[in-house]
Amino acid sequence: MTDPALVFAGEGRMGSRLVVNFGVFSGREATEAEIYRLAQALLEKLDTVEIVSEQRFAFATDVEATVHQVYVELPSGAEGRENELLNVLQDWAEDTIGERRRITP
Repeated sequence: MTDPALVFAGEGRMGSRLVVNFGVFSGREATEAEIYRLAQALLEKLDTVEIVSEQRFAFATDVEATVHQVYVELPSGAEGRENELLNVLQDWAEDTIGERRRITP
């Protein structure tokens, strides 16, 4: 078994999709403010962006799983720019997850 990646590219409903395994690495959902911050970072590179934050539940007789992911549906004009945009997502995810770890009560 391999370790999950923090960010990766996949196929979405309209083309390429960039995915952040947010919950696996943070233990929580991304906040609305964090999603807006990601949008602002992506809008420096793209004209439009669609971001989905979702929680999935999977069940079998002997296992249950809950996964929180944030993904970006790339517009048609972004073909070939996946690596550049993955870097934006990677930076956002590392910063966002790291911020909560630095907060002390």
